[in-house]
Amino acid sequence: MTTTVARSLGAWRFPVIVVALLASLLLIVPFLILVSTSWTEGSFILFPPDGFSLQWYEKVLGNRRWMNAFTFSLWESAAATLIATVLGTLGAVGLTRVRRRAAQRWIRTLFIVPIALPPIAYAVGLYGAGSEFSFLRGSVLTLVLGHALLALPYVFVIVSGGVARIDPALRPAAWTLGARWPLVLWKIELPALLPYILSGALFAFIVVFDEVVLAVFLLPPGVQTLPLKMLSAASEAFSPELTAASTLVSVLAIVVLAIVPLVIGRGTRRAGARRARAAAVRPEGVIE
Repeated sequence: MTTTVARSLGAWRFPVIVVALLASLLLIVPFLILVSTSWTEGSFILFPPDGFSLQWYEKVLGNRRWMNAFTFSLWESAAATLIATVLGTLGAVGLTRVRRRAAQRWIRTLFIVPIALPPIAYAVGLYGAGSEFSFLRGSVLTLVLGHALLALPYVFVIVSGGVARIDPALRPAAWTLGARWPLVLWKIELPALLPYILSGALFAFIVVFDEVVLAVFLLPPGVQTLPLKMLSAASEAFSPELTAASTLVSVLAIVVLAIVPLVIGRGTRRAGARRARAAAVRPEGVIE
């Protein structure tokens, strides 16, 4: 059966498929080479690898510096993601309460501005701001707040797309039945936005976990995130230990990207099934 996309492409269908395959190869082949070089028995990165061994994975997992950097990156990224998710969700929902169109455009622009800022300029500005406040000087809190602001636009944009999909008649109906805005937010809007909130949090976590420019400027001495540790290892010696660490991080990202959409999709299907059952047993003429 010919799909709608195939019919719309017409004679351009074959060139588009070829370009898509080439683009996929450009993404997949470097990753496969990276993985294969981490299996080598030698001390140098070679392709094809010199034998097969998992010794470099053992060294990474058994090295306290690597594991400390990984653990620090996890909790720091989780804290920044939590802040970005809360603020981005509140901003997307609160923007619907703004009546004036011009004010909405300005507020939306302010939320998206961090994406347009060069990371190096953003890092230098945060470093200068952190130096002015004694409670931020030499603290990890500056990096957490910087990463949160960097990830906030992703959450805001994704959740705003979900807000646009909510039936606009639900809020007036709830207000008519006597529900105040906290109850409307908790019972109607947040459950409908949950898949978008989780998707935004996922993107925010990936962006924050992989960020290295802010870490260079804002981390106190002696503390390293995993990307910063990988950058430092690459400048010291380009060994298979680095490719093994890169492979572990890549596999973790792939697993998260595979599991989270499944969980979100299952939750969405269950919510749809509950609404369908409620509609089936609802007496005629009764409005919830």
